[in-house]
Amino acid sequence: MLVTCVLKSGGIYNVSHVERLQRSVAKYLPIKHRFVCLSDVDVPCERIVLRNLWPGWWSKMELFWRLQPVLYFDLDTLICGDLADIAAQAEKPEFTVLRDFYRENGVGSGMMAWGVDMKPLYNKFGENPSEYIKQYGSRGDQAFIEDHADKKLMVKWQDKLPGQIVSYKAHVRHAQNIREHGTGLIPLNARVVCLHGRPKFDDMTEVDPVRQAWEAA
Repeated sequence: MLVTCVLKSGGIYNVSHVERLQRSVAKYLPIKHRFVCLSDVDVPCERIVLRNLWPGWWSKMELFWRLQPVLYFDLDTLICGDLADIAAQAEKPEFTVLRDFYRENGVGSGMMAWGVDMKPLYNKFGENPSEYIKQYGSRGDQAFIEDHADKKLMVKWQDKLPGQIVSYKAHVRHAQNIREHGTGLIPLNARVVCLHGRPKFDDMTEVDPVRQAWEAA
């Protein structure tokens, strides 16, 4: 099993985020695996050097160049439970993505897995990366993936493993609108908490259960 993340210099993440994620995966993934970070800086784990100068989150597109099967996590991800079911899904001949937590038919790229050749997606982006970056703007890589990935291969984590992958905003923090259902606690069946958008770990109070779990990693 290959577990990956991406660290692009110049952003809000640093090598400490890579190190915490690696420790969490080692704790909760009960099978032999390699943990690899795609990065343009030295990292405290096995590294694959980024090949391109694509900015920010667009560096994630390099994941699709040659790697499979892969289980990928954004650096703003909390691992909090057994990853056995998630690893099993990652090895299937499918492209598993998040269902956007606020858009029923949308795609989230904060946690992905694939046991199929995804190089066509990399090649598509590579045809004109500057134009795609301009076209998708703040919608980012997940909007490009949503539009251009092979829909016949795509499945959603929430359908395959209900309750195991949750959103901090939608399922953990105290609900702030009708689309959110949190009570301030991490759901009992959750294995992964995704911190899409804001807040990030450092934005939370010290008593927040997600921040506490992250600091303990």
